[in-house]
Amino acid sequence: MPDFRIRLLPGVFILLVTGLVAAGPVAARYAATAADTARGTPDEDVPYGVAAGYIVGHKLLEEGSAKEALPYLHMAYRAQPKVIDIAMDFQEALAAEGYVKDALQVMDLLITDHPDSLGFLVKRANLNLKAGKAEEALADLRRLRAEGRVDFAIIDAEASILAATGETSQALDVYRDGLELLPADGPDIYLGMVGVLQKAERLDEVPDLLEQALADHPDEPRLWLLKARVEAAQGRHDAAVATARAADTHFATLLVAGAPDPDLELDDAATGAARPAPPAGLPADSFLVELADFYAQRGQPDQALAILEPLSAAGELRLAPSLWLARLLLGTGRSEEGAALVTDILGRWPDSGRAWYLQGKVAEGAGDWEGSLPDYARAVEKAPRDAEIRIGYVRAMLVAWERDLAAAAPDTSAQTKLETFRRHVMVASTLVPDEDRGGQLVLGYAFKALRDYERAAWRFGLAAESDELRLGALLQKSICHDTRGEEEQARADLETLHREFPRNPEVANSLGYFFAEKGIELKRAAELVEIALAAEPGNGAYLDSMGWIHYRNGNFERALDFMIQAVNVLPDDPVITEHLGMVLKAQGQAGEALDMLRRALALGGDRERLQAVIAELENAAAKDRP
Repeated sequence: MPDFRIRLLPGVFILLVTGLVAAGPVAARYAATAADTARGTPDEDVPYGVAAGYIVGHKLLEEGSAKEALPYLHMAYRAQPKVIDIAMDFQEALAAEGYVKDALQVMDLLITDHPDSLGFLVKRANLNLKAGKAEEALADLRRLRAEGRVDFAIIDAEASILAATGETSQALDVYRDGLELLPADGPDIYLGMVGVLQKAERLDEVPDLLEQALADHPDEPRLWLLKARVEAAQGRHDAAVATARAADTHFATLLVAGAPDPDLELDDAATGAARPAPPAGLPADSFLVELADFYAQRGQPDQALAILEPLSAAGELRLAPSLWLARLLLGTGRSEEGAALVTDILGRWPDSGRAWYLQGKVAEGAGDWEGSLPDYARAVEKAPRDAEIRIGYVRAMLVAWERDLAAAAPDTSAQTKLETFRRHVMVASTLVPDEDRGGQLVLGYAFKALRDYERAAWRFGLAAESDELRLGALLQKSICHDTRGEEEQARADLETLHREFPRNPEVANSLGYFFAEKGIELKRAAELVEIALAAEPGNGAYLDSMGWIHYRNGNFERALDFMIQAVNVLPDDPVITEHLGMVLKAQGQAGEALDMLRRALALGGDRERLQAVIAELENAAAKDRP
């Protein structure tokens, strides 16, 4: 079977506070404190069979399969309800599947056994909120505060519950109490307050709050980052850059002040003197680079470039942001500047695999796929475990060596290329994560080129999880199944696509052609291809499909009309040329049929099938000769 023919965000602060302010209604984490009882260890305390079931359930839960995990965890819990690990996993799976009341019962029993566990009380508050019992959720937390048993998790949970129920002012008051009670947790409390204001859409209050936060905690990098991002998100670009510069200056001064005196020869380790550690959360490069990254994530490359280019010109960018700047230049059409920067990067960091990868991208962007291969090979040599580099090399080989990889009888040169390609595909298959749908699509085409249709189908299936790639990936998956003789799976993929894309001409043609190839449901096949032709009446593949349906129905004259049109559109397509030859053969035009079939063979058509038909016609012609 031939191949079928184939970032503004809704809320200003959604991306802004990602990783800084908790996204859920209750930000409190379950974490053991000094007052908490240590969690149990099932493989020590639990009988072997129960432990084995728990391990399976725990793994499924970690993978996000709460429904599948529940039977295993239920069995383990019934046998060992006192083991904390088992109980916590069981209630988590119950809550994930909507059995919140049952999850609360599990937590009630845990709290009965461990009444001093702050973590368990916070967890129960979360569950009560999920069950719509805000007052019950708050009761435990307020009791703890009244007893003077307060930590950040308690404050955060209470404020988050109030915010979730629309009590914004009360939530802010709870956080303000936290500022008085827990000054060391001030940065986290301020970040929580920003989250509350975000939820209430009181965004105009955020800048003043952050000014106060920085006045109280000037050495907290997260607050500086958030302030710069807030200003950037509000379109105050000069202010955002000024904040980032001020942060870079502040922390540079802080680090210099904390550095050891170079003239002091005493060993700190020997004297016991402790050198001040740099604050946690400092950007890997600089606050300015982090701000540029924020702009890039928001789809504002011009703002990112405005920050990075002067830094690059001044020689202030390290390797990672230099590479990123080169990508931005190449990706925004400034190819010459991007190429020049890549050359400069290679001069400074010749052992950077990513730099060689970008050099390959430069050649690829110029259409020189063959010329990109040595650069990609060098990149792989420098960074052999980098998935993006390896899959980029595989993709370039797919394009540059297309004819060699497709050769039915490869010569020595083509065989060498094939083995090189195979080796890198196999390595790439171990590096590319399932979640990299684009990488999985490339692997699908790679395994298809290697005629490993089983692996190709699996990779195309992974790629099809992406909405953007789904149509093309499922079409390719169905082709792989059909090539393996798995007609039911092939049809299932095509029917799925037709349900999801009922008016898509490519999908309609693919399903119609599938029916025509099998000689089944020819009436429906014609209806499907008519949908495709109505959308694209001059499409050679669709014309071929309709001609092939007429051929299957025995309407050879109508078939010939469509096949001639198709060949005129796609004269070098081996399948269409073969189809025309078969129609001519059916009409008794043996000489013309032989010409078309031989041409299809020369164009790379199915050698075994074509040679059989050609031999049949040649033998018949020999018998007819006197």
